Amino acid sequence: MKKVIIFLLLFFSINRVYALQECTPSDEYIKYMNLSDEEKVNYVEPPYCKNIMYEAVKEEKEGFFSSIWTGLKNLIFSSSSDSAYNAYTSGLVTPPKNQGDLGTCWSFSTISTVETNAKKNGLSEYDFSEQHMLQSVLAAAYSDNAGKSGKYITQGFSGGKVTYAASYFFNGIGQLLESELPYANNEIKINSSNYKPGRKIISVGGFGFANIGDYSVCGSDEISYIKNRIINYGSVQSSMYMDERLFSDSHKDYYLSRLSDSDKGLPNHGIAIVGWDDNISKSNFNGATRNGAFIIKNSWGTSWSDDGFFYISYDDHFICKNTTSFYGVSDKTYDYTYTSADMVGDPAFMFPGTFYTSSKFTKKISSNESLERVSFATAPNSNYSIYLSATNNLNNDNSWYLLGSGRSTEYGISSIDINDIEIDDDFTIIVKYVPDSKSSIFAMCNNAHSHDTDEMEYSQNTNFYSQNGSDWYDMYSIPVESKIIKCEPNIFVYTNKVNTSGASTSGNITINSVGNTNDVITIGFTNNNVSTDTISYKVLNENSANVTSHFTIRPNYSTNKVVVTSDGTVSGRFKFVITYVSDEITASTNTTFQLTESVSSNDSSFVSVGTDNITINLNSYNTFTYQMLLNTLKVRNTSIIVTNPNGKNLSSSDSITTNSKIKFNSKTYNAVVTGDVNCDGTISALDYIDIRKHIMGTTINDGGRRQAADLDGNAKISALDYIAIRKILMR
Repeated sequence: MKKVIIFLLLFFSINRVYALQECTPSDEYIKYMNLSDEEKVNYVEPPYCKNIMYEAVKEEKEGFFSSIWTGLKNLIFSSSSDSAYNAYTSGLVTPPKNQGDLGTCWSFSTISTVETNAKKNGLSEYDFSEQHMLQSVLAAAYSDNAGKSGKYITQGFSGGKVTYAASYFFNGIGQLLESELPYANNEIKINSSNYKPGRKIISVGGFGFANIGDYSVCGSDEISYIKNRIINYGSVQSSMYMDERLFSDSHKDYYLSRLSDSDKGLPNHGIAIVGWDDNISKSNFNGATRNGAFIIKNSWGTSWSDDGFFYISYDDHFICKNTTSFYGVSDKTYDYTYTSADMVGDPAFMFPGTFYTSSKFTKKISSNESLERVSFATAPNSNYSIYLSATNNLNNDNSWYLLGSGRSTEYGISSIDINDIEIDDDFTIIVKYVPDSKSSIFAMCNNAHSHDTDEMEYSQNTNFYSQNGSDWYDMYSIPVESKIIKCEPNIFVYTNKVNTSGASTSGNITINSVGNTNDVITIGFTNNNVSTDTISYKVLNENSANVTSHFTIRPNYSTNKVVVTSDGTVSGRFKFVITYVSDEITASTNTTFQLTESVSSNDSSFVSVGTDNITINLNSYNTFTYQMLLNTLKVRNTSIIVTNPNGKNLSSSDSITTNSKIKFNSKTYNAVVTGDVNCDGTISALDYIDIRKHIMGTTINDGGRRQAADLDGNAKISALDYIAIRKILMR
């Protein structure tokens, strides 16, 4: 591992200061700021700047060979050129939740995009706690002043914006699952002493946003941008103007709003875009001029609209204008996080041409750390380079070590992963931006001119900016026209502890027993001088993915046993890992256990499980619902998902039809509902006619329908089946 030796801080005196140009506030931001505090909670806060570059939503041109490869991929996989795509029915989107009476849609919609990207990246399904996000970033959640430090000021649990959510995932405090801190749907205050700290479950590699500025119908570039983001990242967070009166009178699943519909001309609701359908007829919407719509995941529960989803027309004035994507979600976590600012900021100042930002960080521990990742603000059409200054000397770029470089196409946060860099003292990170064919560019930062950061603490002699890499100026005092304001850049550094050569561990943990009874695993261990405050646990599957969310872990330090209970939805071989810190050195020990998948029927007279099919006998029932199936099957270490023949997931009250698919973790069965020949989930005269036609020569060739028509179970369709179904209809 290369070792970078850190020397004393060598900052220099600054004799000359030039003024920066602050960006012009957008019309929407001005409208928002003119609202009363009581009104603000009803709207989504728009971005600050007016002229965020339109190029942020355009895709780069492909070369000849890359365009051929793209064409081949589009033939095999879903792509943005498809006329329709739904990430939810593709199994990537978590089910809708219910935000209740509070204005917390911003947290639900952004957490949904992170959960979706985790699934798209092959991780297990996470259900993160919106309540923990709210309590982690809102100063108004605290009843004592001690809770306000580093938190963002909003009105109670109402109102917010996507940068709050981004801050939650980048600031390294860790997350909690919904099962650990359920959503409260009230404004009950907490004290800082009662705050439940997060644990490091996942990390986010980046996020990007595009703000087009004026509200109007979606353009073709904007639609393509959103489609590409859905294909690449799973979903897109956006905002809309929600008024239930604007849903189509003919069908409550179709929605279209215009600027004139909004009393303030502002969006008031955050949602997630999970797909599209270019063929949805304009006749479904009130006033649409063209076909096509986005598929929207809402946060009003699954009983609302179509299981919590609905369509928004491409002609909507708000849906394309303020979008955000989260990406690079992984289960890799880090021991320490260094932040230049508590909150992810918006574009705020215009820098003409090339510019630099830097942040100096004070090491958290005395022993060495390995530099693992740097996350930093990005701007559209800009080349960037990330440097480490081991000497904290900003006016000598010969001493800078290049960590990585690249090109960004939008505003947001991006990351670079780093190998073989070790630090043993305070250090400085420098980010250099070179606009691509643009004379100027807006810089993202938190500035004291913004209303939601005016109570944050700003540090002197820590964060600097420059236009040439030689003359540096403190962001604590930025001259903007006739005033001085404060600012902080968006730089985040992630490190792990390093076992320094020659160091010794003062304590250790060893595993000495594993007991597996059904879904409960008991692990015994011996603790030799390790503080229980430093012990953490996780469960990995055979692909080394973190699946801890599927288990309840209860340690008992008086008996030195850990009881691990499965939620009954996963199977296979797992690794249980105990991690602990001893003498500032992280160590771990692990063991494995097996959970076997099992599915059988409690009552074979109604449901029988075969090799490839699950047969359902309606008997005295008119239909057999998904919930009835769950009540009949005896399931262990797997989850059950049922989709109809068109691929749509069934809810608990939906009827199972012939040729529905019943999916477990490792297998998919075909549903055969005896007597349901036409696949509508019930026995009717239509099934009677189908059997009669078959006997008369119109053959039923479909395998599932043939088995459904074989009511007497003799492996052929005959007059006996015709008589049997007639008796059912006559009873």
